[in-house]
Amino acid sequence: MRSARHSAAAIASAALFALTVATSPLAAQAATPALPTAKSLMDKHDAAIGGRAALAKYSSVKQTGAMNIPAAGLDASIEIFKEKSGMFLQKIIIGPIGEIAQGFDGKTAWGMQPQVGAMVLEGEQAREMKAQGEFFGNFHDMANYKSAETVELVDFEGRKCYKVKLARLAGGEGFEFFDAATGLTAGAIREIDVPGQGKISQTSVFSDYKEFGGVKIPTKIAQRGGQFDVTVNITAVEYDKVDPSTFVLPDAVKSLVKP
Repeated sequence: MRSARHSAAAIASAALFALTVATSPLAAQAATPALPTAKSLMDKHDAAIGGRAALAKYSSVKQTGAMNIPAAGLDASIEIFKEKSGMFLQKIIIGPIGEIAQGFDGKTAWGMQPQVGAMVLEGEQAREMKAQGEFFGNFHDMANYKSAETVELVDFEGRKCYKVKLARLAGGEGFEFFDAATGLTAGAIREIDVPGQGKISQTSVFSDYKEFGGVKIPTKIAQRGGQFDVTVNITAVEYDKVDPSTFVLPDAVKSLVKP
């Protein structure tokens, strides 16, 4: 009888242990905090950089900075001009190469490179250029997305970030990473269509947020993907000082525009 009681006790103990092991993962899972919604993460970021109203009081912006391409041993200056209506111009001047420019005048998306000349962009490339010119591009509007879903909490470039899968109405799918500590966008991964290279996966890392005129922007942007890795450092931001003539199409582009 004693051995039987011991056997029963052993079986009960083993069963209890088995029950504990079986239920522990469920208990741990239940205790895991729910992931924040994509919209709540977007709203937190938008508030952290100053809110849409802080930028809405301006009609244009000019950003000035420096670009570094380590693998090519090149440094360049960069100027970015944006107007609230969506017009855009970006100029990169690389000493031994010359000026690389691209823009959108409200109707035509274009690019111009030394030894290549001027080109009018169409299709996906034109949509990418328009997206670059979005005056409120650092803010989020749910009307621009087919879907947005927080998928997990991950390590991204040394920071704990919420990874959000996005499907844009224009621009395809990609991921955006929101810093769990600050709420600010830490980076993004998406496919882009590059003239002469086709579709490539590009990773962008945003850091060193600073305030200019009541609006915070990342002053350091590192981009990986394509032929070279590039780092951009924004050093100055000016509002409402862009002359409208800045966005006029260069003559070489005008000659390519269909009547």
